[in-house]
Amino acid sequence: MSTYADPKKAVTYLDGDGFRAPAGTAFPGAAIFASPVVTPAVTGPPSVPAVTWDAFGGIQKGLDLNPTRELKEHEVFNYRDAAYDVTTGPLKERLKFRAVDRSKATTLTRLEGGSVVEIEADEVYEFIRGAGEDFAFIWRAMDFRHKTALYCERVRLVTPPPRSFSGQDLDGWEFELLALAKVREFGTDNGGITV
Repeated sequence: MSTYADPKKAVTYLDGDGFRAPAGTAFPGAAIFASPVVTPAVTGPPSVPAVTWDAFGGIQKGLDLNPTRELKEHEVFNYRDAAYDVTTGPLKERLKFRAVDRSKATTLTRLEGGSVVEIEADEVYEFIRGAGEDFAFIWRAMDFRHKTALYCERVRLVTPPPRSFSGQDLDGWEFELLALAKVREFGTDNGGITV
């Protein structure tokens, strides 16, 4: 039997949350694992006020991070052992999740920079979709021993979220976010690397 497998090093994330804030909001540091999540104020110059991140609330089926990168193989006529050289394109990262709560974060995201307008005094509202907006995004996940977080200072909704009224599942919105900056990963353990 292998002597390298160690179940103490495996993680099954049992809990997680998504958050949004205005585009460019700085990573909140250790506060990412607190509630509420707040990026502290910066006294400057320039001074930046504290930012409380808005939670999406109920997330069904967790989050998928899908990175892709094109690899182009270059060939030459007089070399046949392998590709002569390769070049790589930019990293493209997409984050997908299904939000089911009618939270401020969910509503702002699905409206893509639009607005909510009260059209009658008896609380009838119209949800007006905008043309798109950028925002900062954090996903944090936890199990009993480990915590991890993904942070991107600027993401954009790829397409208006599909929705189903089937009566078979919770009403919700399938969000796919395109990272417009590097997705940074943080955690509470060093992954076995001595720092």
